[in-house]
Amino acid sequence: MNLEAINIAKTLTIGRVEKSGLIVTSILVIVNAVIGSSELAFGTAAGGLLFTANFLAIRLVVEIIVKNSYPKGFSIFAFLLKMTILIGIVFVLFLFTNINLYGFFIGVTGVVIVIIGEGLKGSKNGSL
Repeated sequence: MNLEAINIAKTLTIGRVEKSGLIVTSILVIVNAVIGSSELAFGTAAGGLLFTANFLAIRLVVEIIVKNSYPKGFSIFAFLLKMTILIGIVFVLFLFTNINLYGFFIGVTGVVIVIIGEGLKGSKNGSL
């Protein structure tokens, strides 16, 4: 059990997409803090960090499933569990804090654009 936890921790590395997502989120937070308001900047930071962590979790789950060749049922369960946790975090975030909705979507959009850009940059012949 401990050996599995150590192996999972070894696979948890920050990749190119996560680094770019954090950089873009930082730039968006700074711009929103200077031009907009602190609430907008906080919402941008929350959205960007949450969806960068979501992408990291997706990558981690996929690596674990592929390396250990789990059955299809477990794979579906793992992704549904990850998605349920993400939806729960977003729900709790909006329910108990005063997150700016527009800022949150600015942060999410920044990370999604980074993911799409890295995917296009990584493709060799221009097709996905």
